[in-house]
Amino acid sequence: MKKKYKLSNGKEIPSLGFGTFRLKEEVEDILKKSLKVGYRLIDTAASYQNEEYVGKALKSAEINREDLFITGKLWNDSRDFEKIVSSCKETLKKLNLEYLDLYLVHWPASSALYPNWKEINANVWKTMEYLYEQGLVKSIGVSNFKKSQLEALMTTAKIKPMVNQIEFHIGFMQQETLEYCQNNNILVEAWSPCGGGKLLKKDIIKNMAEKYNVSPAKLCLRWCVEHNVIPITKSSHEERMIENFNLDDFEITEEDMKILDSQPFIGGYGFDSETITIFN
Repeated sequence: MKKKYKLSNGKEIPSLGFGTFRLKEEVEDILKKSLKVGYRLIDTAASYQNEEYVGKALKSAEINREDLFITGKLWNDSRDFEKIVSSCKETLKKLNLEYLDLYLVHWPASSALYPNWKEINANVWKTMEYLYEQGLVKSIGVSNFKKSQLEALMTTAKIKPMVNQIEFHIGFMQQETLEYCQNNNILVEAWSPCGGGKLLKKDIIKNMAEKYNVSPAKLCLRWCVEHNVIPITKSSHEERMIENFNLDDFEITEEDMKILDSQPFIGGYGFDSETITIFN
């Protein structure tokens, strides 16, 4: 994928990302392969506990820093000013970087747990704005924020989020959040674009992928691209990395997009960040 999107601050971001969720020491070798294939948007997080290995892979790749787009995420145990700044600096240290291209609030404070969730999210965002103004991060955004949580954040934000990374895949479009983000110039990234792998076994996906002579995974990723959403993909096999990286060699017809868009929940996680309690 050679296409790039432009964030609201003017910074360019690749239209396809490579994720590192659930990868530990093995992420170093896997990332080396992905960078060789051509992936430049690399997505990690403090909670993945693999930042040091990601940093080693980035260093050994010997790719110009300006050609990379590295995303980090702030975990939920850091919600006051000092902890947020410290967490960001710790991430930079482990990644062996002077700055992050994008830093995301991993999860919002949920209304199910925090009566003052609006205030908590607003204060966290204020510190994210500080990190941005200090140049430690070049872009800031959120992850797993629904429309209602974004609307609340917008009432106090000086700088609006540039990205919202959400669970987004066939059968779980989060249409309301998607439309809100796209109407407010907030770029959407898709985590788990294949529904945690569950979509790949569904007949509707397999049959349509066969129609286009592509893998079910590639169909799911292209579906995201058709919606102007950046899929964060992951594979440990170089041949699949190559296949997934080349998403420009086919398009899904409007009729088939309607079929895929209308699918019920057929796999994935389906977390609701307003009611979730396990990550807070």
